[in-house]
Amino acid sequence: MRVLAFALLTVLLPAAASAGTDIAATCYQACADSTHSTPEYKACVARAADKADQLLNESYKKLQDAVCADAKDMGQAPDIQLGYLKDAQKQWIAYRDSACTFEDGLAFGSTSVGGNYSSCLCALSYERVNDFERIEKQVIGTP
Repeated sequence: MRVLAFALLTVLLPAAASAGTDIAATCYQACADSTHSTPEYKACVARAADKADQLLNESYKKLQDAVCADAKDMGQAPDIQLGYLKDAQKQWIAYRDSACTFEDGLAFGSTSVGGNYSSCLCALSYERVNDFERIEKQVIGTP
């Protein structure tokens, strides 16, 4: 039952409240406020997306480690749960990329093409980090 709950929570539940990151400010407003041209804005949101992606990769590894530690505490092998996590993450990445392509397409060829994609990647990556933190705390019980 715990395995099923973990798999469902990993894929289906929305992000928890931002864990210290104001997503709108970080992925949209900070760049809009600090740049003076479209190319500058696009470069800024691309950097923000890269930072969010780096944090996402770190959070993914941290969650893998928490799953392994929890399995060890329970005298179990974590292989099945890690497989669920890997599959869920692959599906989430496909969703994220598709959703961000959609958002970028809403520019209808204007100069904001590309910037919308990066902003979306940034926002969804921070939301996924929040998902991983919630799973660690609420499902696994990591303090």
